Amino acid sequence: MTHDELLNKLDSMEMRYKNEAPRRNALRAVVELHNARGGWIFQGVLQDQFCGICDVEYPCPTIQAIEKELK
Repeated sequence: MTHDELLNKLDSMEMRYKNEAPRRNALRAVVELHNARGGWIFQGVLQDQFCGICDVEYPCPTIQAIEKELK
């Protein structure tokens, strides 16, 4: 999932209880910090993006953990 797709998924999450909004907003803030940067295009496909915080290949372990829990 791309960074924008993950943000859109968080934005579209239904909140069943009023205390879920702050949790979702905190999670969204983490995803915004761990955004993809860099990269180059090879045959129309973006390659070698890195996390702006972790400086490891994107998606970093933080984003991978969030994606796993949202599936």
